[in-house]
Amino acid sequence: MASKDDRISKKVRKVLELFPYKIEYEVRDGIVFLRGRVRSYDEYLEIGLNVGAIKGVEGVVNDIEWDGMPKEKIEAERRRRAELAERAKSTVLGEYDVVVIGAGVIGSMIARELSKYKLKVALVEKNADVAQGVTKANNGLIHSGLEEPLGKLKTKLCVEGNKMYDDIARELNVKFRRIGGLWLITPRTLPKLREKLPGFLYTFVLKYILPTLVKLKALVLRVPGVKIIRSRKEILEMEPNVTKDVVAAVYVPTIGIIDPYELAIALVENAVENGVHTFFETEVIGFEKENGRITSVITDKGVLKTKFVINAAGLYADDVAELAGAREYTIHPRRGAIILFDKTLSGYVSHEIAEIELPRPERTKGGGINPTLSGNIIWGPTAEEVIDKEDNSVSSEDINLLLEKFGRAVPDFPRKIIRYFAGVRPATFTEDFIIRPAKWVKGFIHVAGIQSPGLAAAPAITKRVIEILREEGLELVPKENFKSNREPMKRFSELSVEEREKLIREDPRWGRIVCHCEMVTEAEIVEAIRRMRKIGVKTITLDGIKFRTRAMMGRCQGSFCRIRVALVVARECGVPVWEVTVRGKGSEICVGDIKSLMRT
Repeated sequence: MASKDDRISKKVRKVLELFPYKIEYEVRDGIVFLRGRVRSYDEYLEIGLNVGAIKGVEGVVNDIEWDGMPKEKIEAERRRRAELAERAKSTVLGEYDVVVIGAGVIGSMIARELSKYKLKVALVEKNADVAQGVTKANNGLIHSGLEEPLGKLKTKLCVEGNKMYDDIARELNVKFRRIGGLWLITPRTLPKLREKLPGFLYTFVLKYILPTLVKLKALVLRVPGVKIIRSRKEILEMEPNVTKDVVAAVYVPTIGIIDPYELAIALVENAVENGVHTFFETEVIGFEKENGRITSVITDKGVLKTKFVINAAGLYADDVAELAGAREYTIHPRRGAIILFDKTLSGYVSHEIAEIELPRPERTKGGGINPTLSGNIIWGPTAEEVIDKEDNSVSSEDINLLLEKFGRAVPDFPRKIIRYFAGVRPATFTEDFIIRPAKWVKGFIHVAGIQSPGLAAAPAITKRVIEILREEGLELVPKENFKSNREPMKRFSELSVEEREKLIREDPRWGRIVCHCEMVTEAEIVEAIRRMRKIGVKTITLDGIKFRTRAMMGRCQGSFCRIRVALVVARECGVPVWEVTVRGKGSEICVGDIKSLMRT
């Protein structure tokens, strides 16, 4: 009887026969390694995705080269890390039971969960602060799981994670609201079928067959409360501003919204209070092993001795795994653009609004119109493959695509755009989460490929990682003194007149408004700085202030208050204002001759 690897190998060979290239491959323990050369990045992606879709494939390491591939840059980066590692080995920063790499939502939640046990835990982040990678450009939607395909790990963990958010939000004192999703079924929902069926039969499919299939999927996944709405009047009573040609809708009540950066910050604050050590602006550049087991993490600041490593490095999880000799997948970055609308439109929609389109359009693959906790409304995201993991650019084509796609669902929506931005998702070629111990390196745990719905799945991902650590031999003894609650920051904009007056009497800084759009005071800026220092942040950044206070997030997007915030940061940190950065070294707000103007 053929082994699993042999069966996969035969299917890989058939896939590769479809392409006019000589591609070498190897299958080992369910992992497919690809080598060769093609003409374009699109072909590189197509081969990887086709191989990743083969049943039984657990990961695709795609080392196929393409014309224009930045090989010199990749090799230079490898040499830089190797040289730094040699110098860093002489400095020992500490000894730990577990080192978590990456302080996004996933790594932060894992670190916080580990702080419940009698363990020494380190959280390592190459950026200056929490949530500076994939997490910061998330749309904040807590998916139900119904959006994802059956049979995927990410689908299962999304359903589980969604149910855990009420308790997490309560413990950490972060805002979370279940807004519910209203998924519209319109004449545009099944375009290919529309061409083949007479009108009355097509309408019957839209109104009865399709929503019933969605409901059945909800039953299979155990997503509770899903309701079919076949009355246009009822749909328009729920959301008066949606398209009037809606035929039916599916209501999904478990969908929620949260601020992902606020969640990550709260997780790290609570983790540090419970003993986790943080290392910001600290890049992982290598590992030390003995007898095939991880013994140390080498960073550009020194060595962290450890028994276990959790690789939650997001877009760079494959690079980190390669440094450990544990690469079992390749990340192909997928950019998503989002439009942010002014707060004056608050209430224009009250649910997540999505128009079902099957098959999903290639450059959006879903997305929706979402209210936010701050009162803004966001549209998006798009989904576009890019070469560069740091490519968070937004094109006019992205904006027009979003306006066209979602404009159909809410045709009279006022176009009061205050900002657009993009994030990059860490997709793998299997298009699924990879959460497991490394196959050939002991003590190394993969938490990779955490793209959407990673935010919703985060609590269940964390639970799974803890189970893996226990199975791998880590002794998990609960602490008697674990502090589950976290004190939130006071927000001047949310206080009563009496509360405001009391605070101003105690500290006049509460009466000095720095950001008028969001009503953020000087006292809040100072408190944010204090909290950043408390969790080990060395470089106080404007993004760090923004994510903690909402300063610079309003209608003017910082055009009025950015320099005022920077002046407070400069004063509190004892640095010239031109040295204040947006997100860390290399993003200083003033350069060149402009410095002389800032002296006055």
